[in-house]
Amino acid sequence: MKALRLSFFLFLWVVCCLPGSAWAQATTSATVTGVIQTEKGLVLTGATVAVLHLPTGIRRVATTDTQGHFALSQLLSGGPYALQISQPGFRSQVINNVFLKAEVPANFTFELTADVVAVGTRRLDRTALESVAPVDVIDMRELALTAPRTDNTQLLNYVVPSFNSNRETSADGADHVDGITLRGLGSDQVLVLVNGKRRHTSALINLLGSRPYGSATTDLNTISANALDRVEILRDGAAAQYGSDAIAGVINLNLKSDNHGGNVLVNNGIHQSGFGYNTTLSVNKGLKLGEKGFLNVTGEVDYRGYTTSPNYTRDLNSWPIYSSNRAQEDSFLLANHKTAKDYRQRNGDAIMTNYRAVYNAGYDLSDKARIYSFGTYNYRRGQAVAPWVLPSANPADLGTQPGFSLGYQPNINTRINDGAAVLGLDLKLGRWDLDLSQSLGTNRMRYDLSNTLNPSLGAASPTSFEAGGLQFTQAVTNATASRLFDNVLAGTNVAFGTEFRNDFYEIVAGDENSWKDYQAGQPGASGGSQGFIGFDPTSAIAGSRQNVAGFLDVEADVTKRWTVGGAVRYERYSDFGSAFIYKATTRLQASKWLALRAAYNTGFRAPSQQQQLYRQLTLLPTASGTTYSGIYNNQSDIAQVAGISQLTAEKSRNASFGLVLTPVKDLVITADAYQIDIDNRISLTNEFGAGISPQFDVALDKAQTTSVQFFANALNTRTRGLDLVGSYSLALGRGQLRFTAAANFNETTLRSLQVPALFQGIQNDEIAGNNFIGQRQLSLITTGSPKSKILGSVGYEGAKWSVTARYTRFGQVSFYDFNFDGLEEGAYYFVFRPKAITDFILTYKPAKGLLLAVGAHNLFNVRPDDLLQAARNGHAPDGFASMQAYQAYYAQQHGGAVSTTPYDHDILPYQVVQMGLNGAFFYLKASYSFGK
Repeated sequence: MKALRLSFFLFLWVVCCLPGSAWAQATTSATVTGVIQTEKGLVLTGATVAVLHLPTGIRRVATTDTQGHFALSQLLSGGPYALQISQPGFRSQVINNVFLKAEVPANFTFELTADVVAVGTRRLDRTALESVAPVDVIDMRELALTAPRTDNTQLLNYVVPSFNSNRETSADGADHVDGITLRGLGSDQVLVLVNGKRRHTSALINLLGSRPYGSATTDLNTISANALDRVEILRDGAAAQYGSDAIAGVINLNLKSDNHGGNVLVNNGIHQSGFGYNTTLSVNKGLKLGEKGFLNVTGEVDYRGYTTSPNYTRDLNSWPIYSSNRAQEDSFLLANHKTAKDYRQRNGDAIMTNYRAVYNAGYDLSDKARIYSFGTYNYRRGQAVAPWVLPSANPADLGTQPGFSLGYQPNINTRINDGAAVLGLDLKLGRWDLDLSQSLGTNRMRYDLSNTLNPSLGAASPTSFEAGGLQFTQAVTNATASRLFDNVLAGTNVAFGTEFRNDFYEIVAGDENSWKDYQAGQPGASGGSQGFIGFDPTSAIAGSRQNVAGFLDVEADVTKRWTVGGAVRYERYSDFGSAFIYKATTRLQASKWLALRAAYNTGFRAPSQQQQLYRQLTLLPTASGTTYSGIYNNQSDIAQVAGISQLTAEKSRNASFGLVLTPVKDLVITADAYQIDIDNRISLTNEFGAGISPQFDVALDKAQTTSVQFFANALNTRTRGLDLVGSYSLALGRGQLRFTAAANFNETTLRSLQVPALFQGIQNDEIAGNNFIGQRQLSLITTGSPKSKILGSVGYEGAKWSVTARYTRFGQVSFYDFNFDGLEEGAYYFVFRPKAITDFILTYKPAKGLLLAVGAHNLFNVRPDDLLQAARNGHAPDGFASMQAYQAYYAQQHGGAVSTTPYDHDILPYQVVQMGLNGAFFYLKASYSFGK
């Protein structure tokens, strides 16, 4: 009987709420009216207003007339209602918790913000679909509150197919700074802007074989994702418009500019393995500055625990603890009351704590003058680890201190301070707009080591060291004038300007104990802090350079359907000379549903100060002992002996062609093909040891190192690719159903290799790049990025609940292993097969302003191929038929010894490729938005 009564009441409720029912008709007396206009007060014709009665799901739609007015009558009184206002080319608005009174019309005035892009064009009214070049626009307000993770690199990695970023492991400083790539090119070939102003790069240069090898990246994670309004990614060469680095494209981070409201975000998550706990607390607030200004501020702290492989076993032929003989190994462990677990190698993400602060401000001094400023600050404390120092390698390195005599795992710690500020003035001079700005940004990275020794000091060795560090500072003065000539053709925008930039780079030496070899203290022991040797005084260097630039940028609507554009730029650098580049673009609206766009540009990338000045002696611990490899800048004596010339700029030629399809309402498809040729591409060379020439051997002895590397303009490459992006949405029931699909396909090939005279005699063309540019270095550039990346998502957004499923497929990645021992046959060629992961995101709005998001990233716990599997997928050194065949050859050549390659396959079973190595991640986010 109770169930029957419940069924009756449910039936009665449904009948009463059905559209057209007698009850509903009797109470449909509420009305919504209003006007929709732009921020400048211009009315919008044909804008859509959707009114959704949340209790019943009744949805009514109206459009604005030529005066921007709309009216919806015969609505149910009460509520709550949700109002959605949309217009192509403008950002949609959603107004929740609207209640209507019978016979009392509710009147609204809505101001829509133009959904324009700030990259790829200097017109102020271009939307992403109207742009002459492809631009991805990512809404960070939603992404930061709902998607897995909170750092920008990981958020973008799963929504932009041409963008890639992964965390490194056991790669010294690269563990602490996530590199980024665009369209399969290098980290230093993409320009990053904040609010349209150039962002400084990290002081770190990626070494030890990490994927953005030999380049300095811009650290996107120094800025809180909760401080961002949206991110624009221009997928086209734009050096003629913005200057050096923009060969692959431009990433523009737009900060929030609200003068009201704000939010509090709390994030917690952990990996299925139990490692890698993440937690974040972020607060954003918008404030008024008088009646004519705004100040938007964000403060954030987050913590990330370390991750490691949940299970692995040491290979006694690779990294034994005491001996490669099993009986001796077990005897050592038993005698010292140890097990193999006590020597577990951490081999995942570093421990990281970030403190971030962001502000964005503007104030109207008058109708013709506006002052603005924005800035960021990030303090980061990180801890990574190096491989264990073990009795099996060199007992003299163990020392006698308690806790060290049986082996130790050094901690590589960093302290990173990153800050930037911009001050600018917008002026209206007649019909011209003048933007004057001054920016200053700096990144400082200091290393300190703990749980380690300088074995050459013997018992006197400390267990922690200040190892020195790096600093990069950039100051940019910019002046840009622009004007839209309405009466020239169908509208012509002219912009011109000048820029002065000063770059300063410094390497600071560490404490003497961190780098010095006190041979008398402990004979046979290694010198310097183990795990990471400090910067010695000969590495300490400081240098600066200046450049001045001028540009002209013209974009004209020849007709309302045809746009052409062009830009020219001249830059002169104090250290290597000048560059003149240009860009030409066109876009044709062939029909209502089809637009064609094309571009051709030349570009350049000035060698970074990091590449020009970097020098360090790198400690490479191996199972057979410690070796030292020096990176020497091109001003050094040994570089002169080697015939390595001063670095000059990379030059590029970029051609692209694309389609924009809008066959039906709310369906958008874009396709863009591109080819990017880069000449004089900069790479780290191979490591050169003794035997090349008598003069070179003398130089090696003088430098007190066993091998050296240099930066050189050595490569001419070609990158071809295709970007596909599609999205579709439709109203369904009480909510919105959204589909997205996107993909990037790319391939980079070596067109030619430029080898100095000293190395031409030893160049082996059968093993491409094995001598002057090493196999690994070259393969990381040509095949080290995913050949493809395919994204797909389906989501349903209701009044309170929403659910999204995301699919990401990373294509094949392949590259050569390290060749630490200088084997003539080279190294294993790894092939990491394609992998696909699935994300699941569920959100719920239990109350006004409160949003809960729970989800899983990499739900099915997919990991990349481990090194042994990748070696089987590829091939053994020098094309041996199998790993077994190579092992037999190696034993024959080395007196029965067992090859330890692939290097570190046991202690570091995964290398950072594709989607990272940590498996499934589960998280909960809670955010509360306050104020109006």
